[in-house]
Amino acid sequence: MNKPLPSSGLERTERLLNLVPYLATHQGIALDDLAREFSVTIAQLTEDLTTLWMCGLPGYTPLELMDLSFDTGVVTISNAETLARPRVMNRDEILALVLGLETLQEDTSLDHDQLTKTISQLVSKLINLVDANVQAKVQVGTSALSAERARLDAAIKARHSVRITYHSISRDEVSERVIHPLEFSSARGFDYVLAYCELTKTYRTFRLDRIVDAKPMVSIKTEHHRESSTNDEQKLAVTLRVHSRMRDVAEGFNLDLVPSQADQSQELQVETFSADWAVRQIMSLGGEVGLKAPQELRKLLQERALRALRAYKA
Repeated sequence: MNKPLPSSGLERTERLLNLVPYLATHQGIALDDLAREFSVTIAQLTEDLTTLWMCGLPGYTPLELMDLSFDTGVVTISNAETLARPRVMNRDEILALVLGLETLQEDTSLDHDQLTKTISQLVSKLINLVDANVQAKVQVGTSALSAERARLDAAIKARHSVRITYHSISRDEVSERVIHPLEFSSARGFDYVLAYCELTKTYRTFRLDRIVDAKPMVSIKTEHHRESSTNDEQKLAVTLRVHSRMRDVAEGFNLDLVPSQADQSQELQVETFSADWAVRQIMSLGGEVGLKAPQELRKLLQERALRALRAYKA
């Protein structure tokens, strides 16, 4: 007699899911009758029941695990009422589900309107289960961000341009510009889109959470040569004299910090795209970092410092 082929993992998972509600309504069913009902051998069924024995609700203590009995040839489940009780999710579990659904929505084609709508409805229901503080953060941090990413992704696939409203942290200003998005990337926990920017006439990387709005344009993306950027976009070499707070300097100027250098006073060569941002960054370090070069940046720093001093006197 040939040994029956083992069932696939998907078939077995489906069977295990069906076994629990069936046993809850057929207490005391004989093992061989149950095997016939599910069209498996007694050996396979015993293996399934042994697996269920180690399943249950989160916590997985003896109180949450399934209490099955089948060693006498009769199958019973003694805690069916507890297992059938509706599951109450805590806030962390709700947020995990929301993030999972948002990720699924990002990967869903825009052609599947019904699926996208269903996901949005589920997200709305889940968000309503958490407190108002968290609701606002989740709605801004997931739904809005997902919508902008979906528009950019569609523009990449269709080779369309996008008009974005972007908050530039380096200049502390909001600007509008037309970009031709090329691809997404991630770094240090943030998502970015690489695009050709019509405003600066060069390739730029934009952080998704700083894109306030994105509107697709009908024009088809054209190929662009890497043109030199405007003077405002050129890299500016800066020489700093760091007396302390080396970690803050390394983080602000995106430097690799050797642990042994963390508390050492030293001279550093750094680069920045914005003179305004560099001055604000140096001033924020409260005199622990000095600016040696270039001279025009030293003058700008001096003017800002005097202006701040006059404001205090006033």
